Amino acid sequence: MFALALCLAASGTGWAEPPLVLGAKKKIVEGTLQVSPPALQFDRAGSLHVAWIEKRGEVRGLYTVTAGGGEQDLPAPVQVNQQGSEPDAMHQSPGLAAGPQGEIYVTWATPKPGGPFAADLRLARSTDGGRSFEAALVVNDDGAPINHTFEHVTAAGTGDVYLAWLDNRNKEQSGAGAMFACSRDKGATVEKNLALDGMACPCCRPMAATAPDGSLWVAWRKTFDGNVRDIVVARSTDRGRTFSPPMLVRRDSWSFAACPHRGPSIGVDRQGRLYVGWYTEGADEQPRILVATSDDQGKTFSAPVSLHTSTTSLPDQFRLAVHPEGTVVAAWEEVTGVRKRVVMRVSADRGRTFGPVLTLSEGAKAENPTVAVHESGAMAVAWTEHAWPRNRIVLQQGALTVAQPAALR
Repeated sequence: MFALALCLAASGTGWAEPPLVLGAKKKIVEGTLQVSPPALQFDRAGSLHVAWIEKRGEVRGLYTVTAGGGEQDLPAPVQVNQQGSEPDAMHQSPGLAAGPQGEIYVTWATPKPGGPFAADLRLARSTDGGRSFEAALVVNDDGAPINHTFEHVTAAGTGDVYLAWLDNRNKEQSGAGAMFACSRDKGATVEKNLALDGMACPCCRPMAATAPDGSLWVAWRKTFDGNVRDIVVARSTDRGRTFSPPMLVRRDSWSFAACPHRGPSIGVDRQGRLYVGWYTEGADEQPRILVATSDDQGKTFSAPVSLHTSTTSLPDQFRLAVHPEGTVVAAWEEVTGVRKRVVMRVSADRGRTFGPVLTLSEGAKAENPTVAVHESGAMAVAWTEHAWPRNRIVLQQGALTVAQPAALR
């Protein structure tokens, strides 16, 4: 039974009932171990999968678990990586995607000798709904002792698996190139790598999303002249074989002579509206979380909505998820001098307006939220919490009201 009903509808949206109900929080893992940020993904049947990396002593492992709704206990976690393919780092979540027939895909980087930060990008698949995983493939096809990481993975209804990441190939004056690869046999093999851009910000994780018309989107933070680091998108209409040139989402003119470690978040609804959310400090160096939409395949974008409303904290680490009917769930960190908390807002009108800020986390230090939604209206948000010497991953599930007002169709 859900514990909390929240009326988040903004005035004028036409919603007649609360669009969100949240359940009780669950601890996915807790102890005197280190944990990475979590990843969330619903499969087509509506089961929720959670993935994370943990470090106990000097041993690192990558795990997944299938989390049911309600109050039932979680099953035992499943270890994804095999011996010899241990995760390289704890600073980011693994990649996680679900295929059309229950396949589960997980990505991570493994250390590679030969150079500083050298790593290979791995892809492992499960064909039994996450109960077991096959040995992982190496995604990058260059064999070079360089970094291949900061990846995102998504799966299409065709069975294609799409991967976008950053590495040091094809880079121009910036620190990294934005790279792409596809598997057309449900993760059994990966095709030749494709360079998207030679001027990508080297630590801002790109993100990919598929649209109902079969097109594919990739978003990343691009480095422009003067160390300006703004968000761009590119579109593929041939299942990732070719992409459009990068299209600027908004000219923020944020100049920053380092990588901010803050990538974009994107989604597409049933009508093809593209949603892009991102962090920026703009030309005035004021931190903001912005969301903009496009209805013309990225040629133009709406004036962005600014989500952060507090005058006593700074926003950070933003993620969004989009329901097919256009309900948007957005989560991020609010940071003060001594506290980090995870907050959330929901849009019931396809990103035009957002309801009030809801604080999700408890305690003094919560960070790295991620969100997921399912076409049934099920939703989930997860984050990490730290109270020395213990760390934990917290999950909260809920349900969205997804009936769309006629005026918005």
